[in-house]
Amino acid sequence: MKKIIIAGLTLLYLSAAGISIYAGEVYTVFFDNIAIKGYDSVAYFTQGSPRKGSAEFSTVWSDAEWRFESKENLDLFKSDPKMYAPQFGGFCANGLSEGEKVKGKYDIWRIFKDKLYLFYSEKGRNRWDSDTDNKIQLAIEYWKIVQFD
Repeated sequence: MKKIIIAGLTLLYLSAAGISIYAGEVYTVFFDNIAIKGYDSVAYFTQGSPRKGSAEFSTVWSDAEWRFESKENLDLFKSDPKMYAPQFGGFCANGLSEGEKVKGKYDIWRIFKDKLYLFYSEKGRNRWDSDTDNKIQLAIEYWKIVQFD
């Protein structure tokens, strides 16, 4: 029995070590499966602000529906979803860096090194801004543990 437990824990550790921060769970509102409340994740990069997407321009990626403001943004997303999807499945980047898995909000965000991060609060985003590189590493490590919870 002890050997089985050790083997299971070893496999769990090894699989967690290889998990990408893009894979797995994406935060969606209870019962609707729409990523980032239907906001266009490409617009953060191209327009510098969140824009409401439309069901007319949508796709499914990582088990969630993603909506876009235009066909152009939909096509950009489809060409490289990992580029445009928020990191950590849209969960709060600062919360993860502090050992908490909480939802990110579409209107509290930051693009850092060409990656989109969402936050639960302005206060959390400000803490994240004060030590961004370290906070990202801490969030990555915690995400490996809680990603599929």
